Amino acid sequence: MASHEELEEGSKLQLDWEKLKKVALCESSVIPVAVQNVDSREVLIVAFANEKAFLEALKRKVCVLWSTSRNKLWIKGDTSGDVLDLVEVRVNCEQNSLLYLVRPRRSGACHTKGPDGSSRPSCYYRRITHAGHEVEEGGVGSEESGEKAKKEKDEAAEAAEAAGAMSMSLASLALEHCADAR
Repeated sequence: MASHEELEEGSKLQLDWEKLKKVALCESSVIPVAVQNVDSREVLIVAFANEKAFLEALKRKVCVLWSTSRNKLWIKGDTSGDVLDLVEVRVNCEQNSLLYLVRPRRSGACHTKGPDGSSRPSCYYRRITHAGHEVEEGGVGSEESGEKAKKEKDEAAEAAEAAGAMSMSLASLALEHCADAR
């Protein structure tokens, strides 16, 4: 089992394919909740809520979730101060997941810290890449660099396919911190 440091900061891809099994074992009926910044539309976190957490969120007008690992109410920002004010709640077509539209009171939303020691604004601060493949700093964000990266990626894929070297596996993937994330 990887340490929290390796899992949260490392470059090795270690997806938890057993997460939903673990959620099922938490003995609380829950549904997924996507938490999104209402202003930037950035996805901050995906978590779970049970009826208690959902009603508490509506009552407090802040992001309240259910911690499936600790099996208890999780009031986002209660310990860190990174409170997410609840602006609106939406439900999907099948009524089996929620979308919390929130407005962060401060800049943080993730429990992990960036290089400057402050809470990260989103839990999605790393991208998946092919191991050993360099991605240009700032490769995400600007339209021009995005188009350049796409062209380079397409050219590399064509060359690999032509050489018969196109094989995809989890072992060939790695993580890197996004240039536009803290």
